[in-house]
Amino acid sequence: MEDVADPIPEPAATAVAVAVPVPPNAALLAAPLSAPLSTAGATWVERLVWLFFFAAPASVFLISIFLTADPVGHGTHTQLGLPPCGFLVMTGLPCPGCGLTTCFTAMIHGDVAAAASANPFGIMLWLVSFSTMIVGAVGFVRGLPVIETLDRLQADKWAILLSVTSLTVWCIRVATMLAGQ
Repeated sequence: MEDVADPIPEPAATAVAVAVPVPPNAALLAAPLSAPLSTAGATWVERLVWLFFFAAPASVFLISIFLTADPVGHGTHTQLGLPPCGFLVMTGLPCPGCGLTTCFTAMIHGDVAAAASANPFGIMLWLVSFSTMIVGAVGFVRGLPVIETLDRLQADKWAILLSVTSLTVWCIRVATMLAGQ
């Protein structure tokens, strides 16, 4: 007798439908940036939000024009009558925001080296703030829908990037100061 193995039959392929959740703004995210936004026009609340997006950074830039960057790299805010940084006073270490006013003041006066020395993260924040001012002005004038525009600009990802960068730069600054002691 011969040993002949019966071939094992292959299971028949069956189609299985899998429901994949689709985010509510998937069509918006898939649309190219050149695609037109909603043309319904902005409500008065949206116009107010756009005005805030323009006015908040514009006022910071305007105030920075009248300040002189502190050569120490932090403390420029005391020219506005504000107290020194409590974290710095208590620990001797800078907080994540130490040097931001000095950085913005140096940037507004064109001194990028002093700005980077004061707080390297501040340069990125300054650029994002400047961009926010422009987006706010365009959104206000064109009557763009706020949420749809911010989704298309991926504002949530920019916020995360700014947060992570701020903490990273702060940790490096503190580690550098501690290593130098």
